[in-house]
Amino acid sequence: EQAIRTHGLTHTFLRRLMEAREVDLDVVQYERVRDVAQYGEDTVSNVLYLSLECAGVRDEASDTVASDIGVGLGLITALRSTAFRATQGECSIPMDIATEHSITMDKLYTALNASLNGDSDTNTTKNNNPQDAKEAKEALRNATSEMAKMASFHLHRARENQGVVPKEGRPCLLPAVCALHYLSILQEECENDVFHPSLVGGIGGGSEGLSGVERRRKLNLMFYLGRAWLTGTF
Repeated sequence: EQAIRTHGLTHTFLRRLMEAREVDLDVVQYERVRDVAQYGEDTVSNVLYLSLECAGVRDEASDTVASDIGVGLGLITALRSTAFRATQGECSIPMDIATEHSITMDKLYTALNASLNGDSDTNTTKNNNPQDAKEAKEALRNATSEMAKMASFHLHRARENQGVVPKEGRPCLLPAVCALHYLSILQEECENDVFHPSLVGGIGGGSEGLSGVERRRKLNLMFYLGRAWLTGTF
């Protein structure tokens, strides 16, 4: 409250953020993908709106760019949390997409176990046969692809329109760099396998191989962030 009064920030942004976080505590699975997008708007976008206000930027065009980044980040956060939420008995894939691709909690567990234990016939767990694991991973990959494409649409639209944001507000858009970096890895390197060991810290591929991959990705991300900071564009 003091920060809001001191800097003249919009209280509504903070209120929406807090309310959305509170509601999310009781959500096991969102019903529609647009609900996931709305959660991104209510949380990430509102943080970006407040960040822009702190930088002295208060205009609708800049907020529109921030909105796209927030929605994209919200969808990506849902994908990134798939493995963890599955271990908590929750599903980050919204019900409409899960139904379309016949994804159940059992399939999530099957796909996760297959990824963490390797995909070969001899490495499948005793409770899952290779065909079940293959079908589960393919279903999840298709659902992931659908959500990733939606996130990509919003993030690339924000990239195209970032020129409308005043120079002093550009640093507030840096979270988009991290989102685009993860999206590139997910779609291109991991072929939409959200349970890929290099994304969830699993076993497949060996710890030495994964550490090298992680090191390369971190260096790339640092380069992209530095470039965006210096040039003011992502």
